[in-house]
Amino acid sequence: GLLSQRPTTPTAESMDALTPRDGEDQPRQANPSARARAKTEKTGIVPRRTAADANNPLGWLNLERVHINYKGMGGFESHYESAEWKNLTKGHFITEQLVAVPGSLPPPLPEAEVDKNVKDEVSHQPLARLNSTLAATPGKDGQALRRALLSGTTIVFFTPGYEGKRFIYQRAKELGVSSVIIDSPDSWASKLVDEHIIKKFIPLNMEQDAESVFKDALEVIRALEDDAVVGRAAGVCTFCELSVPMVARLANALGLPSSPASAIDLARNKHSTRQAMKDAGLATVANSLIRNTADLAAGMAHVGFPAVLKPISGAASLGVKKADSEEQLYEAFHHVKEEMESTVISSGALVKTKTIDRDLPAVEGKSLAELHLPTKKKDIECLFMLEEYLDGPEVDVDVVMSEGEAQYVVVVDNGPTVEPYFNETWGLCPSQLDKAKCAELEEMAVASLKACGFTTGVFHVELKYTSRGPRLIEINARMGGGQVRDTHLLVYDVDLVEETLFSAVGIPNRPCKADPPNCTLAYNYVNAKKSGKVLSLKALADLAQKPGVIYAKPLVKEGDWITGPEEGMPTWIADIMVRSNDPDTALRYVLEMSEKLDVPLKAAPQQHVTVTH
Repeated sequence: GLLSQRPTTPTAESMDALTPRDGEDQPRQANPSARARAKTEKTGIVPRRTAADANNPLGWLNLERVHINYKGMGGFESHYESAEWKNLTKGHFITEQLVAVPGSLPPPLPEAEVDKNVKDEVSHQPLARLNSTLAATPGKDGQALRRALLSGTTIVFFTPGYEGKRFIYQRAKELGVSSVIIDSPDSWASKLVDEHIIKKFIPLNMEQDAESVFKDALEVIRALEDDAVVGRAAGVCTFCELSVPMVARLANALGLPSSPASAIDLARNKHSTRQAMKDAGLATVANSLIRNTADLAAGMAHVGFPAVLKPISGAASLGVKKADSEEQLYEAFHHVKEEMESTVISSGALVKTKTIDRDLPAVEGKSLAELHLPTKKKDIECLFMLEEYLDGPEVDVDVVMSEGEAQYVVVVDNGPTVEPYFNETWGLCPSQLDKAKCAELEEMAVASLKACGFTTGVFHVELKYTSRGPRLIEINARMGGGQVRDTHLLVYDVDLVEETLFSAVGIPNRPCKADPPNCTLAYNYVNAKKSGKVLSLKALADLAQKPGVIYAKPLVKEGDWITGPEEGMPTWIADIMVRSNDPDTALRYVLEMSEKLDVPLKAAPQQHVTVTH
């Protein structure tokens, strides 16, 4: 019976019953009580019908009538599809989480309280329908069983990310998931309801501090239990880095499957991650917390040179700078300070501006340096960390954890980053490092996750294999962005979106890894060689037609101003991926295409705005 279940798609008739008629501006619900109407208007939840309402059409929320003081934020266009965190919202919640974690979020719940919440919720989880041992059956039959358990569940996605993440919600629909997305009122994801990809979109005021957003989100998720369209949430998740601490707290408060919020906080705070690893007896790197210039002298004495300066809770290499001497360190600190001061949040994007060119729209928003923000509990402080520079090749290690143990661990090679900003370049999968080094890297990645307290989920862990062995760079407690999902799906038949959804509802993860691998994939982020205004992307479209090319995605648009290395962190122009049966051939092919890519530019004037990723 379970294995025969198939995802269901809303019919035209069922959608017609939910949609207001032309000219109607009232919800189509027959005489709801004042209490039910008030609940609908506050939370955006359609009340579940009682027996007395059986002959009445379901009500439909008219978003224009929702009685919350929303601040419109407009659409969030993606200049860099791989920069997931920058296309959420431009409000205090997002900027707060970029500057400091956990910001004004409530502290993690005590373990005993989380356990109680889980115990109260467990009877509503998919595994209540089946023995957990059977659900952990390995192989394709076991995976089919897990998909059957997932089908029919309701999962809440807190913030959808940039529009390029549409594939996540399409895959959830294919798996029979009733998806609910919570985001700002003008989010691109609101249209996914009419496209029959998700079941419900809940607008939420993100222009608040994180604590207020948490309380509002918790209320609307709890109210889903009475919703006639989707019903009680079986899980809550996100694919967006800056929303991970929020989602962990929501899950813990609701008793839904998740690693502890305390583990997320350790991973998002790079300084705390280092301490957790040290406490666990793992090899780590020399580091020092930097609050201001007065801390630099002690920091360099402890760390030495070369060193790397970085925000302790930043993202996408923003504010990361290498220094080889005392003079360079002070220069780097002031450069990073200037970068934070000249970066503003505009329509969800981070826009770096020195002055405004008159042929561009004015940029509105607060710079990150202004975000020493007073909140209900405390000020938010932007902190930095100085740590030793790591030599050796960089890798990504993607991990699926379930029931406290790693069920899937794969090393992906990374090319040298563009220093001193550490911009990513190419990647290659399967890894070409020898098996012993791969095993060490895998062991370090999993041990780092356990040191932070993680028990379940999908993780993107960045490391280097140095002259002293493997060393951690950082932990991302969610599926990696950019090429990550495509890489594992094409090379190993493992869908990390699917595995994330399993984790979100407490279904055991047992990915079916192709052995031997299906192929070799190589990809490359093409970094801008100089600054200017993009005039044409025709050359990129031509590349996409070449044999062996899986895709050639533009990460900028015609008319965008881009930054070359002579002015700062280079802009990613494109993301190119190729397939081959030979790793050397694949890597050489993608790098040659990237080198020859000719994107004509108009020279940048003295006064301009550039968009950073």
